[in-house]
Amino acid sequence: MHDTPPAGPPGPPPTDPALFAADAAFAEDASTDAALSRPGIAPAPHGRCAWDDRPLPPATGKRPRLYCSDACKNAASRARKKTELAAVTTAVTEAGTALTDARPVLEALATVVDRFADKVDLAERGALARLATAEAEAADDRADAQTAREQAQAAETARITAERSMRAALQAQGQAEEREAAARADLERVAEKTRAEVLDLGKKLGEATEAAEHAAAVTADQANQLRALRTEAKEARAAATALQGDLADRERDLAAERARAAALGDQLTEQRGRADTLATQLAAAQDDGRRARAETAAVRAELDELRHTGDEQLRALRTQLEDARAQGATSATELVRLQTLHEAAQDRITDLRGQCDDLKAQREALRAEVRELRARLDSNPARAGDEG
Repeated sequence: MHDTPPAGPPGPPPTDPALFAADAAFAEDASTDAALSRPGIAPAPHGRCAWDDRPLPPATGKRPRLYCSDACKNAASRARKKTELAAVTTAVTEAGTALTDARPVLEALATVVDRFADKVDLAERGALARLATAEAEAADDRADAQTAREQAQAAETARITAERSMRAALQAQGQAEEREAAARADLERVAEKTRAEVLDLGKKLGEATEAAEHAAAVTADQANQLRALRTEAKEARAAATALQGDLADRERDLAAERARAAALGDQLTEQRGRADTLATQLAAAQDDGRRARAETAAVRAELDELRHTGDEQLRALRTQLEDARAQGATSATELVRLQTLHEAAQDRITDLRGQCDDLKAQREALRAEVRELRARLDSNPARAGDEG
């Protein structure tokens, strides 16, 4: 069941040149016939023909007449069929053009989707590689930071040990200095005692000499006393020598303790320098770790954003692809329907060609009638003038 086409200008001409020539000739003959048969405006009490605007004859049935003759009715039917055929041909051509135009778009869209998916995979792989690298660097930084902490702790332990050793050395130095002061005091006391004894012995020797001059009886006793005093003096000199040796040993020990204290001070300074270096390395490692964590967070945020944007674009492209596929399926269905209509139109064209042959015969008959009418008009010009 087909809808009646709306009134308006006729559609594009049919694609068959023979049919187009026949319709043009028929239209020319019909216009000529109308011009010859209707030299003026005739009255139309029953209306006018919907095809050539001639007066309608009286109706023979209940339905009003639309056409003045079967020829006009067939001509109007052919015009409607020609319009339908032109519309079908145009629709088939436009559907084929739309399908042809949509195919590169679908292919380009599929290519864009594949390229976008490849880029998303490449970006994800690169981001994951950067993330793995950043995590590995962060792990290395954490290991370096742990090593630096251990070294700093060892340096701090060594510093504490060195400070303890230095305090012990300073304490030993103080004790050595105290022992040296005590030894010097003892040596001074022994020397003072020895000097006092020497002076005393000198006095006694003078007294003995004077006594020897005055009394020879006590010479042996004085000589014995003198030997005893000399023995005491030798013992005192030996004690002083021993005290001097002990003092030299204590001075050497004090010098050794001072050297050890200086060495410990150097070690402490070195340990402090190492501790400062390790603290600097620890701070740098902590800064690197913070930067690595910040870069890792930035890379993760960028990766999340890329994934979110890629997902949105991929969903949009998939939606467009599904719409394009749906439009392609609709176009394919429409194309099948139009192909069916085209086949029906071809059948109609075949029927129309048969009708055209019939119309050609009718046209020849009408031409013969027209020639006859012209001959009559030519043979009776007075009548033609009256009618004019």
